[in-house]
Amino acid sequence: MPYKVGNNQKAGSSSRFAVAAKAVMCLLVAIGMMSPINGAANPAIPGSASGPDGPIWVPNFGTGAVAAIDPATMQLVSEIPNVGDHPMVIKELPDHSRLFVGNFGPLTWNVSVIDTATRSVIARIPTIGAAYEVIQLSHDGRYLYVPTSLSVIDVFDTHTLQLARTLPIVLPPLPVHVEIAPDDSVLYALTASGQATKYDANTGAMLAPPIFLNGLVPGWGAMSLSGDTIYAVNTHSGVTIIDTKSWSVTRTISLPFDAEPISGTLTPDGSRLWVCDYYTKEILVLDAQTGDILNRIATPSFPVYAGFSPDGRTAYVTVVSDGLKLGFWSPLTDPFQQMIAEQLNLDTSLIAYNVDSGEPGPKLTVKGAFFAGVFPG
Repeated sequence: MPYKVGNNQKAGSSSRFAVAAKAVMCLLVAIGMMSPINGAANPAIPGSASGPDGPIWVPNFGTGAVAAIDPATMQLVSEIPNVGDHPMVIKELPDHSRLFVGNFGPLTWNVSVIDTATRSVIARIPTIGAAYEVIQLSHDGRYLYVPTSLSVIDVFDTHTLQLARTLPIVLPPLPVHVEIAPDDSVLYALTASGQATKYDANTGAMLAPPIFLNGLVPGWGAMSLSGDTIYAVNTHSGVTIIDTKSWSVTRTISLPFDAEPISGTLTPDGSRLWVCDYYTKEILVLDAQTGDILNRIATPSFPVYAGFSPDGRTAYVTVVSDGLKLGFWSPLTDPFQQMIAEQLNLDTSLIAYNVDSGEPGPKLTVKGAFFAGVFPG
């Protein structure tokens, strides 16, 4: 994924190189040569809220830390260092006692557990492969689902911190994003090849054949509160809307192949989907029912993920700044480059946006790379 490189010719060349490089990496991962929504902040995303007086918890992929940020002042309250090998996603238990942090790896394979009272790491749970892009909590908070680079989904008991079961994802392999049905009985896996499959969340039995998403390499998607609709964000090349009842694609919002949308998050009322388009440095605001693009919000640097205040008036967007002018950069598929993010002097920011106007407000900027966090609610 290209950074700004000085002219359009260079950017186009870098983009083509980035696409080729990511395709090769996905192949290597697939054959085992690499390790790599709406009460609260959004009730359709279990574990997305830190409580009415909670901080914004954000993983810093570049420094291996987790930051606690005051949403009222947008100031750094504290930082938990040495959380894991490239922490990417955080989920919080419904009682707000613990955070689970998915570490992308690839050097170590685990999920870190943080005690929120002491703000310290109390356990590191080994995973079968590196936690790949996302982790999800069941709606009752009892189980944590971790898709990995070895094409399995590890299911952990959040009470005992023990592995409860492992669900192999074979046809097609390499789960990148997962969603859990509201009653926690069905698991939906989106794979790197651009397909979605429906599984029994307890046994791992396939419940329906794979369907094509009309794109490749899913990023972070979303599910409606009812569970009837899944929004698959395809890094190449758009957003696909899936009806889970008929198990069919109802609409695909096509974007340029190298646009690279990276995440989609529903507003708390479920009416809008905020899509972070990393390459174009903008946020696309979609009507969640029709898929129509309602607004385009320019960002000062590369947007990664959006979360919301409980009243839905403020969006908190993580962005990674230019830093050094790199030929290409892909936060989801190029972890090795981010191993030296701090040494490369990259900036990362959390910016508060007015949801109605799309105007940016206060922001916090530090070194590293912020990714998908937990927001007050």
